[in-house]
Amino acid sequence: MATGFKGVIAALKITKEVSSACPQLQLAVGALLAVLEAFKKYSGANESISKLLSRVETLNGALHKFLSAGYDACPDPLKRRLDNFIKTLESITADAKKINSRGRLVRIVNASDNAEKVESWVKELSWQIQSFILEGTIALELTIHHGFKSINRQLNNLEMGMQGIKEGVERLPLQLSGDALYTRLRPVIEARFDHGSSVHVECHEGTRGEVLATICSWLRPDDPRLATLPEPAVPADSDRRILWIYALPGVGKSTIARTTAVYWDEDKVLGATFFCARDGQRSDILAIFRTLAYQLARRFPKFRDALVKILDDDPDLYAASPARQLEKLIAEPLQEAVKQGGFHRRVPIIIDALDECMDKAAVSTILTSLALHMSKLEPLCILITSRREQNIARGFLERALLECTQQLNLIDVRPDLTKRDIASFVQYCFEGIRRDIPGLHPDWPSRAEVDKLLRLADGLFIYAATAMLFIADSKAQDPEGRLNRLLESGNAATKSGTESTSQLDKLYEQVLVDALGKMGEDLQGSLPRLLLGTLVLAEERLHSSTLATLLDLPPRVVERSLPAFHAVMTVPAANEATSPIRLIHLSFTNFLVDPSRCTDKRFLVHPPTHHSLIALRCLKLMQESLKHNICGVPLEHDHLFNDDIPGLSDMIDEHISPALEYASTYWLRHLVLSDVSEELLSALEEFCKTRIIHWLETLSLLGRVDIAAEALRSTQSFLQSLPLRETRTDMCVLLYECERMVQAFYPAISASFMQIYRTAIPFSPICSLLRHRYQAYVSQMVEVRVGLEDTWSTTLASRSPGTSHICALAFSTEGARIVCGAGDGSVRLLNTHTGAQLQSFEDHTDWVTSVSFSPTGKEILSGSLDGTVRLWDVATGACRGTWGEDSDRVESVAWSPDGALIASGDLNGTVILRVVASAHKNVSFLRHTDWVRSVTFASDGDLLSGSNDKTCRIWDTTHIDWDAAGHAPSHTLEHPSYVMAVAVSPDSSLVACGLDSGEIVLWKKLDGQRLRALSGTGNSEVISLAFYSGSCLAAAYSGSAFNLWDILTATPLDSLDSARAASANFSPDGVHIAHAIGSTVHIRRWPGSGNAPRELRPPSLAMRFKQRFEQRFDSTRLLRLRSARAVEEMDNRTLKPVVAVAISPTRTLILAVYEDHWRMLDASTGECMRTRKHPGLTIRSTIAWSPSGNLIACTNEDKSIHVWEAQTGNLLRTFVGHSKRVTAVAFTANEQHILSASRDGSICRWNVRRTPPETSCEVLFQSDDDEIDSFALSSDGEWMLCGARRHYTPPDMSSADLVAKPSRRPVAYGHQWYCVLRLHDATGRVVWIENHPSFIRSVAFSDDCTRALVGNEEGEVFVYDLTQLVPRDSTVARAPPPLAVPKHQLGTGGIKPVHHLSFAPDGLGIVTERSYTSIPREFQPLRRCAAGPSSTAAYFYDKEWLWRVDLASGPRRLCWLPLMFRPDDLIEHSPCLWSARNHLIAYRASEDRLVVVDASRC
Repeated sequence: MATGFKGVIAALKITKEVSSACPQLQLAVGALLAVLEAFKKYSGANESISKLLSRVETLNGALHKFLSAGYDACPDPLKRRLDNFIKTLESITADAKKINSRGRLVRIVNASDNAEKVESWVKELSWQIQSFILEGTIALELTIHHGFKSINRQLNNLEMGMQGIKEGVERLPLQLSGDALYTRLRPVIEARFDHGSSVHVECHEGTRGEVLATICSWLRPDDPRLATLPEPAVPADSDRRILWIYALPGVGKSTIARTTAVYWDEDKVLGATFFCARDGQRSDILAIFRTLAYQLARRFPKFRDALVKILDDDPDLYAASPARQLEKLIAEPLQEAVKQGGFHRRVPIIIDALDECMDKAAVSTILTSLALHMSKLEPLCILITSRREQNIARGFLERALLECTQQLNLIDVRPDLTKRDIASFVQYCFEGIRRDIPGLHPDWPSRAEVDKLLRLADGLFIYAATAMLFIADSKAQDPEGRLNRLLESGNAATKSGTESTSQLDKLYEQVLVDALGKMGEDLQGSLPRLLLGTLVLAEERLHSSTLATLLDLPPRVVERSLPAFHAVMTVPAANEATSPIRLIHLSFTNFLVDPSRCTDKRFLVHPPTHHSLIALRCLKLMQESLKHNICGVPLEHDHLFNDDIPGLSDMIDEHISPALEYASTYWLRHLVLSDVSEELLSALEEFCKTRIIHWLETLSLLGRVDIAAEALRSTQSFLQSLPLRETRTDMCVLLYECERMVQAFYPAISASFMQIYRTAIPFSPICSLLRHRYQAYVSQMVEVRVGLEDTWSTTLASRSPGTSHICALAFSTEGARIVCGAGDGSVRLLNTHTGAQLQSFEDHTDWVTSVSFSPTGKEILSGSLDGTVRLWDVATGACRGTWGEDSDRVESVAWSPDGALIASGDLNGTVILRVVASAHKNVSFLRHTDWVRSVTFASDGDLLSGSNDKTCRIWDTTHIDWDAAGHAPSHTLEHPSYVMAVAVSPDSSLVACGLDSGEIVLWKKLDGQRLRALSGTGNSEVISLAFYSGSCLAAAYSGSAFNLWDILTATPLDSLDSARAASANFSPDGVHIAHAIGSTVHIRRWPGSGNAPRELRPPSLAMRFKQRFEQRFDSTRLLRLRSARAVEEMDNRTLKPVVAVAISPTRTLILAVYEDHWRMLDASTGECMRTRKHPGLTIRSTIAWSPSGNLIACTNEDKSIHVWEAQTGNLLRTFVGHSKRVTAVAFTANEQHILSASRDGSICRWNVRRTPPETSCEVLFQSDDDEIDSFALSSDGEWMLCGARRHYTPPDMSSADLVAKPSRRPVAYGHQWYCVLRLHDATGRVVWIENHPSFIRSVAFSDDCTRALVGNEEGEVFVYDLTQLVPRDSTVARAPPPLAVPKHQLGTGGIKPVHHLSFAPDGLGIVTERSYTSIPREFQPLRRCAAGPSSTAAYFYDKEWLWRVDLASGPRRLCWLPLMFRPDDLIEHSPCLWSARNHLIAYRASEDRLVVVDASRC
């Protein structure tokens, strides 16, 4: 029906009437009404119509208010918003008129299209009205800025300078003290009980005596202080070493804790305290135990000594999980100190307000940690206060804590005692008021007034404290009037309802009204709500200066305004600028945002609107402040990690203000919680186009890159719901690509801010808009000439959490985390968005074959070939349960949907079902006849198991008899081969069984009826299955592409290439796919899904805009960029693997050899210049360039050598003669000959230029027992080095031609191989032999031929002094040869074979493919070539990074290489897969791809 649309038209008629003061608007609304009348029949009564109607009505009220004084009286900003709004109405009207002008028949035919068009107008109009109203609201909130910004600007500048001096002075004592323990533990000083910024006070004298007596007698039954206190509120049990005090908010828990700490500190028995709060580090669970350890070390010297030793061994313990911190930083040094008599009998620790810590664990992380190590903590006694939050209460149920904890509920303390204490406090405060304010009657207030106040307090100390601050306001000097107003408002609240908060609400309202009255007229208006709303909604507590900067207010205005609210917040004095503003209580925050409680609109905070304001200010602040290299880090330090840059923390303090830090950290959070306006979107768009990369730089400097990916993703999801114009294309693409950049390059960006420019931008895809917008900021970066992708791939991130193979993977229920089990027995937790490791679980002793998250995501189950099933606490890393007495080797584990049951499948054919709460008692054994491969639960609670007995069995777990000896399945599903994986549809109606043949069989679960089979490609076994909905099934295979199946049509909807996957898993939300190859986890998305599978929702907004961007991307530029990929070209899937690569001596050409052809690339562009087919197949090839770069030589599998002309590609010669594989070729300096070495033990010389061609060779050396692995020719062509091996017998050393003896005896290596290094003269005569301990993989001469290098199988490098063997002047008689050639072994730090080695350009070091090592002076070449611009640097790859070595400087980190750009592991087995000349590096990367990198700009 069209009722809803009729309502909209009626409302717009009202709009037309109220806009009479603005003729242009009235005309536009009238025109819109005229055409919308014609489209009634196309509309429906849907949500969009209802939303539009509501917003039109709101608009009418706003227009009535705005235009009441006429259009001319409106401020200019309002006129601009009205003009923009009118243009929108005119645009919609014009569009509607165009459609309505078509013929009737056309309109009938296009009825469905017209309905869609009306829907789009409705959404657009609704959006524009919301934006108009919201911008007006925000503008009103910010109007106050304009009157303030020019006030006292010079004074503010002066104050800022003084503040900088003050901060420097405050830091000086810490810098001078050199407190190494402080630096290593990073304690939170603000968490001390007596810290100056604390809002907590002590109990008023004479109050809370019974509770304090209970606490004192719990710690020390003989405490002398008990004589001055009343009887304990409850009997204390001093045998229990934990006392938990809990109550509702406002009862005074923290005041009691503070008083207790003061008592024990005075008595010299206090150990340490941590007073938690919701701001900054005081809410960080990682800070609690390290802070307590620091305080204990300051009080107990023997504890400190033991702690220092532990930190010497592991200096990074400050960042460990809470459980490990407690064990290593407190338990272990405590035990050592106790042995030495360094502690008294009972040492108290106080942890106050534990509920204010940011802890999402199902069981409190701190309490779980205490439960693990409580037995090691004697003589510590721990006092904990908190609310009775669920995770805290559950923590105290841990057996280790339950037995040693006394609980004290403050609500159980007799009410009359609480009322008495509040009365005592109130009377004390009134006495102070009478003393401070002359003229008050001695009997004021009356007994009746005090009783009324106590009734309003109703047992809440927070009420009494707030009320007394309000009454005693020294500026008002009217305590009588303020008390009367308070009592009147409280009585009215009591009469108006029965809500428990009504009295407190009236108190808060009275305080705010009074505060408003104390503010000057220039500070009233919307300023109070602006300040209060920001303080309430801020993600962390703000300093006054931060608040001022964030809101673009003069600091003096904020300083003048905030003291008026002293009754509800703690405002630091001007000389305490580093202390944050603290609201008095969480109840005040709740009051301000609840319209049912805060009825005064002057103070009511509307969160979505205020989040919009904060988000807008954050964006504008970042727009003004962020820039490239914001901290001005000197270029000489740009290769260092952030942690290693000297003085970086001081630079950050200087250049990144607290307000900018807040804006950079939380702008996305405020954005997704806001009512978005056009102004906010425009600011976001400008930010994305000009500052988003600099924002990532700032996050890197602040150590907060971890928040970026998930926040960017949630922002895109949020924007997806908005009717964005297509003009916002770039903004959406940039947000999407920024997320992809963080995911792909997270390790580099988080380690070094400069890697955003050195790695993330240059390695982003060719068509990346982010890359093109920001590469102008990068003057010194590598350029990837060959190997870049066109667009972002389906792989989001690839990470190797360890070195062992990954055997099992599972996603958490919300999809944000991945757990993986490895062959070394480890279990690791990763962040889905970044791949960063979050936690590690170490206890299994064999391969972990299966992992599973609990339904809550708080626990992990793991099964291992060590025969155990283990239950892990995600937050602490603690093992909370181990079962293995009934298990064989475990292959699969699973949780029931309610988390009450766990199941495991063994290799002996048994499925073991356990009740988690009593896993050792309630155990049931379900039988197969062979290896159980998979277990999983259906949503209805049934258990399914797949086995090598070719069956899938369904077990009813809801009616299981735990005492029965055997159990029969409700259904048995039989198959033709092993059942490797099982999945059940969300409604439990369908079962999918994946077989080792690659087939997937679908069944009806209810009756076991076989429905159909899905046949994958090839015979790869199914390794994982997951239903995304009732009609889509995701399947992973071990050796072929993953498929997303439409099970109704048995056809694949999507496919994802993935070879050799050992394990795989699909996220429950259908967004992510994780699979493991070797030790690497790849996190991916379906190719066609964007941000989600197509069957769940349409492609994301970012993906739709991204596709449009790519479509309109300049085609000529795209083709040129694609051609720069050279070898990939347009159909790279048909390209054979790269088997060898070499850069020409002139550095202008690159030869890339493939299995069936070779390609010549232009080194300056990466473009393919020519291609030639091989005469035969080439799996491994050895290649060489002639010195001039005119000729190339390469070898084939048939042992032949082919010589080609580089410029024409013509085949010049083919030489055949070796009987085994040719391992090396080299041109002589005059290019007349080629020398070759082979596994047949020969070194041959071939004539390249002889006419007619000659295919025979001159054999310079032959040893039938040898296999030559490596070969080098000296620069003058007079000497040859070769590394060889021979079986069973060592080489003959008796030749008379030998001029020096080997320095070591022959030793067999491996399977009786003897390894030897030989030096030959130009004729092939052997002049020196040296025995070697392992295979010689590479050899090289220095340019002056006086030094020789050798790299072997074990990663060792040797340098030899050949001075006495290779005279530099042939006219001078040779000196007597040495008995042995001097040698020096260099430590490269590696253990992998050395296939590439050379002297560094300056001759002072040796460069291998993985290292740079300095050479002792006595082994450096005697003469070094003059270093020109073409020989100033060398490069190597090590531990995921590309390094550079410059003349007269050590190695420096150049850029991080993403997985797909890392040199293939096969470079460790072939010397021809890596080539580096000057600043050009070419190599084979993963997936057999060629990568060419130019580093000349770095």
